[in-house]
Amino acid sequence: MKSRSERGFSLVEVIVANFLLIIGIAIIASIIAMISEKNFFSQRQTQAVILAQNKIDELLNEGYSSSELDAGVNYENYLNPVNATGDSSGVFYQYWDIYDVDPIERSKKIVSTVQWDGMDGETKTVSLTAICIDESN
Repeated sequence: MKSRSERGFSLVEVIVANFLLIIGIAIIASIIAMISEKNFFSQRQTQAVILAQNKIDELLNEGYSSSELDAGVNYENYLNPVNATGDSSGVFYQYWDIYDVDPIERSKKIVSTVQWDGMDGETKTVSLTAICIDESN
């Protein structure tokens, strides 16, 4: 006859241990999935901010009298959808709007907007704003 210390594990103990192991693996898998999703969103958002900032920099470098700074005009990148570098065949849609700034004379507001579809199917948007002032006088 075996003593109590030599018996081993009962079936109930093995089932409980397996159940706890499965729950632990499921929790770790959900955490990894959530981190991956957040990382993907963060990467896309960073790319969108860079695209929007590059457009603002481009327009500011052209200067106040540029034909691309006509107030009241809504522009769209003719290459839409664009990729992270602004070339065609990407996932981003790039737009920019130009407005006169009241009451400041000889100044225009630039609103650069980039949109993309998130993993959840919702449209995500990044908008940056800058003011271009005529410094020719």
